[in-house]
Amino acid sequence: MPAGLSGSGHVGFAFETTKGTYVAPTIYVPILSESFRYVEDRYFSPQIRQATEFSDVKQGYYHIEGTIEMEVDVNFLPYFLFCTRHTPAFAAGVYTFVPSTAGSTSTAASGMVQRTASITITRNEIARGYAGCTCGSFRFFVDGGVLKVEMNMIGESDSAQSVPTPTWAAPALFGADAHYIRTDATGTAPAFAGSASLDFNGFEWQADFGAEAQNRIVATRSASYVSFGQTVITMTTELDFVDVTEYNNFVATTQKAIRFESLNGGATFAACTQGVQIDTRRGVYETYDLGLSGLADLIMAGVTMQGIGIAAATSYTIKVKSPVTIT
Repeated sequence: MPAGLSGSGHVGFAFETTKGTYVAPTIYVPILSESFRYVEDRYFSPQIRQATEFSDVKQGYYHIEGTIEMEVDVNFLPYFLFCTRHTPAFAAGVYTFVPSTAGSTSTAASGMVQRTASITITRNEIARGYAGCTCGSFRFFVDGGVLKVEMNMIGESDSAQSVPTPTWAAPALFGADAHYIRTDATGTAPAFAGSASLDFNGFEWQADFGAEAQNRIVATRSASYVSFGQTVITMTTELDFVDVTEYNNFVATTQKAIRFESLNGGATFAACTQGVQIDTRRGVYETYDLGLSGLADLIMAGVTMQGIGIAAATSYTIKVKSPVTIT
């Protein structure tokens, strides 16, 4: 066949009922890019036999890893968040995801539980099915005024599949007029009652669960499961340097709560028709970098913050108001 364009490709998604057993797509997800790849610990024999080259090669254990980047759309985001290290819940059109202490991937046929997914990617009319997929880390970020998300996926296996026939829904994106950031004192239930902040130049929120593919001695080369390690929450932004308040907060390890929201169809999360809300209840500056970078450059502080645990509450909560029904 002739060479193909990325624009002709497509990505399908399905929850698995048995972890690592491939399921054909049930939804089709519009993406900006993907980089799924086969990763193998291939064995090359270093026998000493009057030669200075490897003597043989054997297939080794393998797994799948790669990223999916897409514009945030609440018709699709909840599916992927079910495949993260969270405990999900659903009420009144809102999916809520709170951190869990699960040590590895699992799935179920239904219910508000962590799930694994089969992801089908078609490139130039050649389809590969990736089974046992979980999201080992992800980051939300604002790019060109639009909320986007990048998910780092790990899968157990891949296989050739028949090319499916996608169906598509109209996009529902969050543009530059949809975003708010509010801060408050740290606590188990910050009110975030004040006005939205005007100081943030860009914003990135990342959760990393320390995921790793695990292989065990069984009669297959594919990964047995994906393990989780420490959860690390990081926020990155730039702040206008207008006084020393935030610098002093950095030096003193003063903690604060931060809420990021993207809303469509209403000015509050309760009133909107579609929304994403991320509450970090206890954040602390990790870096605060200042400098005079150029003749006409604004003086800004490049900062990173860590989200840390808090007694009697979860350290963060992600809420998604969505019209989709996940059972």
